[in-house]
Amino acid sequence: MRHLLQNWDRRNNRLCREGMADCEAFLRGRLAERLEARGVGVPTWAWTNLLAHGRDQDLRDDRPPPWTAHRAVHDRWHRARSYLATEVLILARAHGPLVVLQERILCPLELDLAVSQGTAAWGTNELVAHVCSILDAHRALERRGEPSGARDQG
Repeated sequence: MRHLLQNWDRRNNRLCREGMADCEAFLRGRLAERLEARGVGVPTWAWTNLLAHGRDQDLRDDRPPPWTAHRAVHDRWHRARSYLATEVLILARAHGPLVVLQERILCPLELDLAVSQGTAAWGTNELVAHVCSILDAHRALERRGEPSGARDQG
C-alpha cells in the first residue's frame, strides 16, 4: 500500500508541475511552444496566445525557428504568428500602448477563438485574415476617435 501511495504522489506531483508549467506558459504567451515541445497538437487559438499575453520585446523577437523537416507543419504557424506580431506592434505604435490593445482586443479575441468550434479547422490563412480584420476594425475606430473593445469583434 505504501508503494502505491508513493507512486500516486509522484504521478500527482508530476501532473501538478505540468499543469503549473502550462499555466505559466499561457500567461507568458508561450503556450503554443509549450504544446509543441510536448508533442501535443497546437489548437488554432493558441497561436494568438503570444499576441494576447506577450511583452513588446517578445513580439519583436518572434521569429520562426530554423526550418527542420519534423517542424514543417508548425513552421507555417510560426511564420503566420510572426507576421501578426509585426502587425500588432505597428498598431500599438499608432494606437497603443500594447497592453491596452491586449486587454481590449487581443485577449478577448484569443478567448473567442478558443471557445469557437468553427476555428479548430482553420489554417494559417484563415487565422491571419481574421486577426487582421479585427486589427483593421480597431484602426478604423481609432481614426474616427471611437473607443474599441471586445464588442467590436462580432
